[in-house]
Amino acid sequence: MDLKDLTPKTDEIVVTIKHPVSGEVLKNDDSSDMVITVYAPHSKEYKKVQRDIVGKRLKAAQESGSKDIDYEKLEEATMDLLIRTTKSWDITYDGNKPELTEDKARQIYDEVFWIKNQIDDALNNSLDFMKA
Repeated sequence: MDLKDLTPKTDEIVVTIKHPVSGEVLKNDDSSDMVITVYAPHSKEYKKVQRDIVGKRLKAAQESGSKDIDYEKLEEATMDLLIRTTKSWDITYDGNKPELTEDKARQIYDEVFWIKNQIDDALNNSLDFMKA
């Protein structure tokens, strides 16, 4: 066994979007699969965003002197992490293929909330790189 064989082969995770009830792969008008590519938790990009978000939260907590956990701020930080670690997408939304921007990602992830669960599942299963 070689430890190198147990290291990630990519820093990205491609999530194929499926219908939340039927599980059917969703298609764009050109018949391509709808996909969202996110940075994997072990990637430099993901870790950089995570450090930035955690650092800002810690600083704000220190400045306010509060030890209470604000669920709304935690939820916001989680959404920011998802938005900022989304690398690209090929989706159809409201009849268009939207450009990936932070504002558009926030809108879509808020409105089509079940997509977040699919991305979270893919991130949680990102250790699949170890399969031969």
